[in-house]
Amino acid sequence: MTAFRSQLMDEAALSLWILRRLGAPQWKVELTQCNLDDAIASAKRWFAAKKGLMRLGGLSLVAGRPDYPLPDEVDAVISVSFERPEPDVSTIFSPFLLMDDEIPYDVFAAPQSVGLYSSFVQTLQYVDTAKRVLGADLDWRQHDRVLYISPTPGESRRVVYQYKTSVYAIDQLSEIDHDLIKRRALAFAKMDLGRVRSKYDSFQGANGSRNLDGERLLEEAQAEMEKLDEEIIELGKPMLFATG
Repeated sequence: MTAFRSQLMDEAALSLWILRRLGAPQWKVELTQCNLDDAIASAKRWFAAKKGLMRLGGLSLVAGRPDYPLPDEVDAVISVSFERPEPDVSTIFSPFLLMDDEIPYDVFAAPQSVGLYSSFVQTLQYVDTAKRVLGADLDWRQHDRVLYISPTPGESRRVVYQYKTSVYAIDQLSEIDHDLIKRRALAFAKMDLGRVRSKYDSFQGANGSRNLDGERLLEEAQAEMEKLDEEIIELGKPMLFATG
């Protein structure tokens, strides 16, 4: 038995696929290449906004600098992981002088005594507060195309961040994501074609008057878009990771 692996379409192949689904070449399809390009671009933007692909990026923090421009392909930063720093001065103020806040069990009272867990929680809160006051813990936020780190880093450090990308090739998606874009682009093209054909109820041909299907195409397109909106919400959690 011969193994089969489907070849995903690029944008040119998808344009032809849309035309075939709408009746070409047997029937005239009143869409230009610009209409097809718009349909595919709209489907890609819809996919990026509703689901998207997750990728990993990295940058180096510089001491004294809080703002870091992001690459154009970054749509939204989802999470940021900071490189583990060298032991910081907050450990000096820890009541148990513990490295990495790893509190040994025997520091506290025996299990049968009162206050074991409350002492543990209080100690963790103490260490956490000391780190925040002393600036040992870093936070982040994204504004437009810039990632801001607070408080301002006091030393160089590597950062790995997860982000949703808006730049991708449709023929490199997974099968299910590629299918979403195909169907969305087809629905968008149906909407355009439906508007064109609904200008007139019929047209005169060699064999007499023929009715047009503009209203039906508009109804189909609207129903398909609503269904796709529901599907992509279900598929959007969790988002898939892409490498490269």
